Amino acid sequence: MKFTRQMGRMMSDARARQVVGFAGALALISIAQPALADGGTAIETGLGTIKTWMTTVASVVGVIAVMAVGYAKLTGRMDWGKAVTVLIGIGIIFSAATIVGWMGGSA
Repeated sequence: MKFTRQMGRMMSDARARQVVGFAGALALISIAQPALADGGTAIETGLGTIKTWMTTVASVVGVIAVMAVGYAKLTGRMDWGKAVTVLIGIGIIFSAATIVGWMGGSA
């Protein structure tokens, strides 16, 4: 009986990974846009575009991660340590430019 319950949960976890993967792919497709030059060099423009894309993708992934943590906490599948770790990770992702600025002395 225990094995059957575990198999059922593994199948639902696999389905959840499929849904998250599909949502991520849909987000990447929906944000695709041509890079337009706005006065900088080609490298600056390209890196600026990548930063914009990554911020957009991180926003979508962050929302999905918070939803997943909330659902896992609701169903009792996650402890507070892992939940806080996910939230700290999201904070680091969105403050990456500020952290690099502090390290480079240009904050």
